[in-house]
Amino acid sequence: MIIVATVIISIVLLLLGVLFYFAYIHAPENILRVARKESELEEGSYILCQGARVTGYSWILIQDENGDEVRDFINIMGVDPIAELNLSYEFEMGHNTFIFYVDERIVSYSEFLGEDTIEYMVTGWDILYPVRRVPYTLISPRRYILETDMRRSAREN
Repeated sequence: MIIVATVIISIVLLLLGVLFYFAYIHAPENILRVARKESELEEGSYILCQGARVTGYSWILIQDENGDEVRDFINIMGVDPIAELNLSYEFEMGHNTFIFYVDERIVSYSEFLGEDTIEYMVTGWDILYPVRRVPYTLISPRRYILETDMRRSAREN
């Protein structure tokens, strides 16, 4: 009985080690972008946003350029990571947080929405660690955006 328990525990530990290796240590070959931790960011003008699918806005501002936590709908002008990498809907549904490097903040009135809108002109972007995917798997790397995160139709063309 002790031998069977030892074998089972050894197999479980081996499987956990393999999962840990592929999730946190192994760097896949098809990396498109490496996620950054907020502590790695240099002082400067950046904002944190999550994608939004609502009329009139493309992003939800999570943290503004002053470091204040907010929950406002905004638009981003300039680079767009979703379009640039052609990221899949499943990747978008992971509610990843993106880092945008701000060049200019623009407040204007929208006749269509009947309210002031905030737009940011950005010069670049990164993704904030951890990278989230739907559906979540234990071996999904949390440090990278991969080619497999792109839409299937883009790979087939």
